[in-house]
Amino acid sequence: MATNDFVNDLKSLSLSQSENVYIETVQRLSLRLKSATPNGLLEDKPFALSLIDNFYRIIPIFEKKLSNKNAESHATNLFLETLQNACRGVCLTDLFYSVKDPSHLKTIFQNYISLLKEDYFRDDNNQYDHLVTCLVALTGFSSLFIPITEANLPSNFLLYSLEFTKKNWKSEERVELVNYILTLIKSFSKKPLLVPTIIRHQWPHACIQWLTISGQRPSYNTDLHICYILQKLARCIFGVEVLNELNCVKSLIESKEQMKKDHNEKEYSNIDFIQSITYALLVESDEIKQNSLLADQFMCHILEQLVSVILNASQCDALIYRGFHITEGLVVLSKLFVNDEILKKCLKESNQLFDCLSQLLIRFTSEIPLNIQWVQDEILITLTNLFWSISFHQFSHEKFQSHTKLMIVLSNLSTSSSLYTSTRIDSVPLDLSSLKKAADGILWNLESLRLPSLKEKIYQDQQEPLIMISYSHIDKMFCHELVEHLSQYLSIWVDYKQIKSENVWEEIANGMEKANVIVLIISKEYYASKSCRQELSYACDTLGKRILPIYAPNQQYQPNGWLGIRIAGQKYIHFGKKSFKDAANELLSVVHVEKKLILPVKPTIQNIVKQEEKNSVKDWTKNDIQKWFDENHIHRDLFTLIGDHLLTGSALLHYAQHLKQFYRHEYAQVSSNYSKKFDGKQLQTVDFITFVDACEQYYASKSCRQELSYACDTLGKRILPIYAPNQQYHPNGWLGIRIAGQKYIHFGKKSFKDAANELLSVVHVEKKLVLPVKPTIQNIVKQEEKNSVKDWTKNDIQKWFDENHIHRDLFILIGDHLLTGTALLHYAQHLKQFYRHEYAQVSSNYSKKFDGKQLQTVDFITFVDACERLCGVQKS
Repeated sequence: MATNDFVNDLKSLSLSQSENVYIETVQRLSLRLKSATPNGLLEDKPFALSLIDNFYRIIPIFEKKLSNKNAESHATNLFLETLQNACRGVCLTDLFYSVKDPSHLKTIFQNYISLLKEDYFRDDNNQYDHLVTCLVALTGFSSLFIPITEANLPSNFLLYSLEFTKKNWKSEERVELVNYILTLIKSFSKKPLLVPTIIRHQWPHACIQWLTISGQRPSYNTDLHICYILQKLARCIFGVEVLNELNCVKSLIESKEQMKKDHNEKEYSNIDFIQSITYALLVESDEIKQNSLLADQFMCHILEQLVSVILNASQCDALIYRGFHITEGLVVLSKLFVNDEILKKCLKESNQLFDCLSQLLIRFTSEIPLNIQWVQDEILITLTNLFWSISFHQFSHEKFQSHTKLMIVLSNLSTSSSLYTSTRIDSVPLDLSSLKKAADGILWNLESLRLPSLKEKIYQDQQEPLIMISYSHIDKMFCHELVEHLSQYLSIWVDYKQIKSENVWEEIANGMEKANVIVLIISKEYYASKSCRQELSYACDTLGKRILPIYAPNQQYQPNGWLGIRIAGQKYIHFGKKSFKDAANELLSVVHVEKKLILPVKPTIQNIVKQEEKNSVKDWTKNDIQKWFDENHIHRDLFTLIGDHLLTGSALLHYAQHLKQFYRHEYAQVSSNYSKKFDGKQLQTVDFITFVDACEQYYASKSCRQELSYACDTLGKRILPIYAPNQQYHPNGWLGIRIAGQKYIHFGKKSFKDAANELLSVVHVEKKLVLPVKPTIQNIVKQEEKNSVKDWTKNDIQKWFDENHIHRDLFILIGDHLLTGTALLHYAQHLKQFYRHEYAQVSSNYSKKFDGKQLQTVDFITFVDACERLCGVQKS
């Protein structure tokens, strides 16, 4: 009732009221506010949120009343001072975190940021100070949990707020307003999309200037917020570049003595902690690696505080402790953990840390509260990189292996990382690896990811590589030059030429296994890279390969640490100590391997199987798709929403692949469409997950079929079917045809040992030469289509769009610009090669073309599927 009375009084304020009525109403509001919030706004959260949802409405009235110094302005300022006191000394973060609807937070932010007029900040009479202080406070805290871009800010806000802060940063009268402005900029500095704007308006320059100004320091809170802004900016790639250009580290060091003098011990300790974290974010990983940071007792204390922040933040609902979100602590720790000394100290002195990191990873790969979903990618990337660093140390392996849930999560991340992250996070350092790469690296170090062993040599149409080049991407130009020269004399495996799939580690391992020599391009970046360390470890320890270290022409780095030990005593070649040609010739002489002729064997032809299974997926009709939905117990509503728009089995396959690549975007779109389609009804997570799982199983089953097809049809390999002990399945369809007449082993029909021995005896039969079988003559059917696609006109293209039930909007957007059949074929090929890029571009163009309308995935998939079938027709 009190809340309703307060809100009603607030809404009743108007410019048409008499002076007495206005003053009485405002005084009553002040009393009710004091009564409801004796210990601040957090005292009564429902009341506080009702106030915030309605306060912005009467700001124009307050502005008018404050423009004149009279009884009305005095009463207004008393109310605003009461509200300012209710905001003071409490952490409003908890209040805004309790708002679970992100759209509500966005509305609050937009309501208040739009009120921050330039005139308020130009006023030298302080008449609007209480009003602006309340507005800035509410704006700053409401911004914490939402994405913000420059478009969300009033024009020139960052400029006039900076001018105000520069003018008043040591003013005792305006210190509270200055600190709220700095708090708001601190929040903005955490938004990667806003950092370039903050830099352009020279906030970093001002903060560093404030640090180095001689004389007495401002208030503790002002210094604290200045340091916070620099620390937040240092989380972003762009921020690091600018702060290093401005010699931020030097300024931090120079400010320490005066700060220590002007602030008490506890205050200085807090500031120094923030400055130390900023330093760690700004320096290169190589410097952290080489420094003996643990010799400094104070640095040890900083590490203890950092671990404490992470442990305590993990226990808070908002994941914030001492002004730090847990992601900030994790990012810093991931950088510091490149120093093995630091890593060992933190893990051995804090038994809780490993368990804490494990629980966080498990938590953030499962259900995430909607209002903190924006932190998921960052947390997962930093956590997996932390675990990757930890996994290099033998003492940690027992911890990993005893934590079953953690190992399951890591395995899932390795195989299904696209479900968890899809973009590069600008607020994590560049030297942190992608989620999948880190997860694979952990499993490799723990020997849980069984990469392919040395392969039996097979006949191929091309030569096997003799050397594999392992390098850091800082040396990619030199690597390209080297490969171009050496390729005339040797066969070379190098990532940018050979890696064609997402399975990066498997392909790298295959390249190493086939190589006779691993050439290492040595640099400090190579030393700093966990990936390079992983490659070298596998080459030396697992495969026992010869390695040959080489140095690029201008490389001055002297190997140390783990790399120095690895290549100690090895012959090396420095391309800076002789001409490129002489150095390259020396490399060739060291490799000294004669090229061997490898005879090509043409693939066998499927004389046994000359036709596809009777009901191939490619031949599925709408009825088959509906049957698949039913058999997989997928909710009927999802068939109505999605399945009903997929006209072929290949379209379903394309959709499953799209869903894997754009999981988060697709989930958001399906949820939104579901609510619109079914009158506001909410999509149930379990229903969507059932659909996702069926799609993934469907896509994976096609992958198994593709593997078997490649083994039999392309490579002509022997196959040996085996069955697990409890397997009752009788092969049918395409699989039944494939393995018909093959010898098989069933582990359920004899003891495991006997079945395994039988398998060994079958495998160990004498290898027989597989004779090439000439393909059937394809000249029998040489008749072209009656109306070849290459001869199509614009009308034919429009007809093709209509016949394939492609949405009319997509014809307008794309088809209408394709004038010939060959242009359509080229587009289809381009779409296949650059699917992700093209999907993003078409989505963006669609929204612009059709007034913000969103491209529906099923419409795009129908188009993609038709394009792929068109390419298939042309090839045949």
